[in-house]
Amino acid sequence: MNKKQEQLISAYMAGEDVADELLQACRENPQLLKELADLAVIERLLTFCDENESSDCFVAEVRERLESRQGDAFVESVRGRLKKRQRNKVLLFVQLAAAASIVIAAVLFFKPAGGDLARLTSSRDAVWGSQAVESGDWLGKGRYQLTYGYTELALNNGVRLILEAPVDLEIDSLNQVRLVRGQLVARVPRAAIGFTVLTPSSEVIDLGTEFGVSVDEAGASEVHVLDGEVKARPIQGGTFSNLLKNEGMSIDVNRQVTMIKSDPSRFRRALPGRSVDNPDYLHWSCDAGSDRLECHGTGINGTFYPGRLMALNNGEGPIFQNGQFGEALYFNGEDAYVETEFPGIGGSNPRTIVFWAKIPEDFSVHNGYGILGWGVMKDGAAWQISPNPTECEGPLGRLRVGTVSAPIIGTTDLRDNRWHHIAVVMYGGDEADLSTHVLLYVDGHLEMTSRKSIMKIQTALGDEESRPLMFGRNMAFKTDTTTIPDRFFKGWIDEVFIFNTALEQEKIKRLMQTNRLD
Repeated sequence: MNKKQEQLISAYMAGEDVADELLQACRENPQLLKELADLAVIERLLTFCDENESSDCFVAEVRERLESRQGDAFVESVRGRLKKRQRNKVLLFVQLAAAASIVIAAVLFFKPAGGDLARLTSSRDAVWGSQAVESGDWLGKGRYQLTYGYTELALNNGVRLILEAPVDLEIDSLNQVRLVRGQLVARVPRAAIGFTVLTPSSEVIDLGTEFGVSVDEAGASEVHVLDGEVKARPIQGGTFSNLLKNEGMSIDVNRQVTMIKSDPSRFRRALPGRSVDNPDYLHWSCDAGSDRLECHGTGINGTFYPGRLMALNNGEGPIFQNGQFGEALYFNGEDAYVETEFPGIGGSNPRTIVFWAKIPEDFSVHNGYGILGWGVMKDGAAWQISPNPTECEGPLGRLRVGTVSAPIIGTTDLRDNRWHHIAVVMYGGDEADLSTHVLLYVDGHLEMTSRKSIMKIQTALGDEESRPLMFGRNMAFKTDTTTIPDRFFKGWIDEVFIFNTALEQEKIKRLMQTNRLD
């Protein structure tokens, strides 16, 4: 670098408005762009390391890298910077990586007009407060309220934020946001080290990682490290604590700090994609006929699967009664269920299950399991939908999807003896798990979940113990087992649809209103 270029970089790092001039210099000399990116990474590491921190890896890493580049003007400037600051400790090793160059290049070459800082890259059922915000829009400095749904923001420095409503967020700059209420997940690249999240009670500084932050109505906050490392402290000062993966911190409104274990199940870390336009599906209308439950729709794999009305030990079995559209099936919680030959949707393939359900006010935990399900009662291999009957796992009577040892549970209490429209959507993929790939809808509205268990979904169809689709029966109950009290579901079911894709909210609402997709 020549003297003028060094002065330009120095002014840019100091925050002066020299971007246009520096941009032209980088176009004339591409090597300057890499030098700028390298300096930006080191500057962040120097700025955000704390003298109380104890790791010595910076010394060894920097020494090794600098020894290989003796005589380089940039190296000498770093040596001088280190000597002047008298720093000898930092938590992260320096990576003079091309990734940093890409981030700096994006900021210099593609920065949008008007000082916009972040782009809304994706959303799911998002409703904003007073702002008219849509996917693809640029957001500048200011305050934003997400009242419903999920959204992802991509900041111009490479930071990605996933917001879960209700969220009150203020964007201060590329390097800092304020979370007034709600929760977010931040994924921060190396080049954006030092990205800060402020809350009414805490200050969280990233050191190149992924972390979640939540703020309650009173302003108390929690930080959960999902990967990498952060440093955190109460908002009005105090000593920073360094938190690693699986560690967390709780800070109350009085700035009292409690160390906690990180709980990834609290946060949504990815947003689902879009569904196909014309999916295959099966439909059981639950209207009266013979002892068969007729199956309609387009068929799945060209096949339809009527259901058989069953009763244990020659009991009464399901009864046809008034439903939402025509008739519905009532299950007495003692002996009634429906059995089909549909094996279900297996593995981590996408699916949507839609139906109407009515849960009695005198709901019993022993009559909760098994509105419908299929698979094998092994970890991750089952797929069963119920009103939650297990208080230790979440609030009773809320919509629950279980895969054995890992449920995801909603927040709407269904125990009111009224009809509710239920939809469970699973977005597929090799890494599909409950926390990131399952959405719950009640009466057309996306549910805020009280629990998001983390378990990879691999619904088993080919196992010798695999169960086909059943309505009203707990998958764990076998006819030769008398010790299980939680055998059958008590309540009403109507208009069951199963799709081999993940439906979006618009289609779910259409089914709720018209009982048809087109």
